[in-house]
Amino acid sequence: MLDKAKKYSWIMSAISKLKWSTKKEVITHFLISKKKYIPKKKTNADVDNILKCALCPNMCRFDCPVLRVEKSETSSPSGKARIAYLVEMNRLNFSDDVIDLMYKCASCDACKEWCPFDFSLGELLIGVRKDIVEKGLVPSSLTIFKEKLEENHTIYEEGITSLGLEAKRGDVLYFAGCTTLNKRKEVANANIKILEKAGINFTTLSNEWCCGAPLSILGFGSDFKKFAEHNIKAIRESGCKTMICGCPECVHTFKELYPRIGLKLNVEILHTSQFLLRLVEEGKIKMKHLKEEYVYHDPCVLSRKLNICEEPRELLKNIPELKLKEAQFDRKETRCCGMGEMLGVTNPKISLEMAKNRVSGLREACNSIVTACPTCELAFKNVNKKLRVLDLSELILETMEE
Repeated sequence: MLDKAKKYSWIMSAISKLKWSTKKEVITHFLISKKKYIPKKKTNADVDNILKCALCPNMCRFDCPVLRVEKSETSSPSGKARIAYLVEMNRLNFSDDVIDLMYKCASCDACKEWCPFDFSLGELLIGVRKDIVEKGLVPSSLTIFKEKLEENHTIYEEGITSLGLEAKRGDVLYFAGCTTLNKRKEVANANIKILEKAGINFTTLSNEWCCGAPLSILGFGSDFKKFAEHNIKAIRESGCKTMICGCPECVHTFKELYPRIGLKLNVEILHTSQFLLRLVEEGKIKMKHLKEEYVYHDPCVLSRKLNICEEPRELLKNIPELKLKEAQFDRKETRCCGMGEMLGVTNPKISLEMAKNRVSGLREACNSIVTACPTCELAFKNVNKKLRVLDLSELILETMEE
């Protein structure tokens, strides 16, 4: 109730100085008129909130990375919300162009930072995508993607779902994630070596399935639940008390998305940056001098959805002589790498241009980049293979004392 009061405080402030009779008239008219703007038929989409987004002054458009590439008002957050509202009200058909637009979002939540209602357009669009799924209008490329994911249990064609370690019970479970296993194996190796050197009783899953986030993002709700149920069973059987993961999307899925569908893990869930900082504070990790400069890139999910901005920086500050630079847009005002929320699959050209924009901004501060998300690292490498991009764990391992 308190959260709702905060969201609507600006509206209440606007009418607070009116006479009581006028206030009553305004509120009564709103409640009666509101019914005209909500569909009679039940939908998966949150039409009430989509409408509010569509009618907003649209300040968020100045920070939308998709709009910055597309340069079309239709691609702005409120532009997408207006189209979404019209199709949910059956005033516009789900044409191919409209369906394509509903996937042109990285769900980076840059818009949310500006939003007076505290909306995430990315989350609102998931409901619309669920309706697209139910109507059988999903683009064939995404249907094929889903089928391969269900078959291979990972989003990548390499099909790697294991680190090749002996399955055992342990206090700490290291969950690598699809991108780390298939595209950034060196990051997984770095984390394993750090845990071994620190003397941590850890384990991994012998057959690690995708966390399921891509299925949720694309609107395949029932399929997402199957992956969630499998993962919860596997994680419980590991006997862990704490689960760590270097992929912010996985952490967000385990902590936030699973409980939303009635599934909850009764274990501590941490991003690797949080766990490694804990090891430093406990004296289990000590680092040697490193006379280098790095700019830190805040991953969108880590900073805006998980509110983890300072832990990676504190970890880096524990490396003697390392000079940490800051980008112009950092922390919760970070800029998206371009591959968030499956945009690299649904709109690869937009994704690449967004990555170029972010790399350009980061290199204004420093040529060497360190971040805490394998997907961001992959996006930046797609811009320039020679670009020096390290994961936080790789840098920590490099500087660890023997």
